[in-house]
Amino acid sequence: MRGLRGERGGEETRRSFVDRSSHLLILLFLSSSLNFLLGDSHSFPHNAQVPDPSLDVRLKELLDVFLFENSRLNLSAFRTNELCWTGNILDSVSILDPKQRFIDCSAVRSIVDLGTGGGFPLLPLALALPEAHCLGIDSTTKKIEAVGRIVATMKIPNVELKSDRIEVLAHQERYREKADLVTARALAPLNVLLEYAVPLLKVGGLCAFWKSTKTADELAACSGALKVLSSRFLGSFEYDLGGAWGKRAIIFFRKDAATSNEYPRKTGMPKSEPL
Repeated sequence: MRGLRGERGGEETRRSFVDRSSHLLILLFLSSSLNFLLGDSHSFPHNAQVPDPSLDVRLKELLDVFLFENSRLNLSAFRTNELCWTGNILDSVSILDPKQRFIDCSAVRSIVDLGTGGGFPLLPLALALPEAHCLGIDSTTKKIEAVGRIVATMKIPNVELKSDRIEVLAHQERYREKADLVTARALAPLNVLLEYAVPLLKVGGLCAFWKSTKTADELAACSGALKVLSSRFLGSFEYDLGGAWGKRAIIFFRKDAATSNEYPRKTGMPKSEPL
C-alpha cells in the first residue's frame, strides 16, 4: 500500500507539473496572438511561428523521452521534470518569443546546432520548425547516439546528426555556407563560436548563441573575429525564465560576405588561438 500511495503521489505531482507547463505555453501563444492582432510593436514578424498546444504536446513527449535517455547517459545536469522543462526546453524555445525580432524563425529552412550535446536547442527547434532541416553536430559519439535514439523514438523527420569535429565538417561542401541559422548553447566564448559557425552560414545567415546577460567582455574580444569573418554583431535578446533562473540572453551575429577557405582553422586552433 505504501508503494502504491507513493506511485499515486508521484503521478499527481507530474500531472500538476504538466498542467502548469501546458498553461504556460498556451498563455504565451494567446499573448502572442493578441499582440499580433493589436499590432503591438513587440509581436512576432508577419507569419512567424509561436508556441501552440500541438507543440506543447510534442515538447512534453520530448521531456519524457529525454529524461529516460539522461538516466542512462549523463547528457544534462537537469534530471527532474521541472528543471529539464525550464532549463533545457523553455530555454531552447526562447528564440521563438514574440519579443525576439532579429530573425523570423518561420522563414528558416536550415539550422546547424554546434556541440548539440543532449539535443538542445536542436530538438525543440526541430519540433517547432518542422519545415527546417536541423543538423546537430557533436564530437562525442555516445551523445550523438543518444540523441539519435530520441529522434527515432519520437519520429522527428527533419533532424540529421553528425559525430565529428566542427572544424572538419565546416570544410565539407555539403555543409559549408548552407545554413540559414547556426546555434550554440553553453559551448565556447563568442570569438571561438564565430570561427566555428560563420563558415557554415549562407551570406546573410545568422548566428544565435545562448549566453548569460554578462557578455560585455566576450563581445569586446570579438572584433578581430568579426573582421576576418566578414560578420557583424546585430544585438542581444534578453529573456527571463523566472524564479531563480533569472535573465538569459541570445546573442545574434550576421554574415555579410563569403568566408575565406582558411576558416575554420585546423582542429583545436579556434579554441587554443582565438581570432
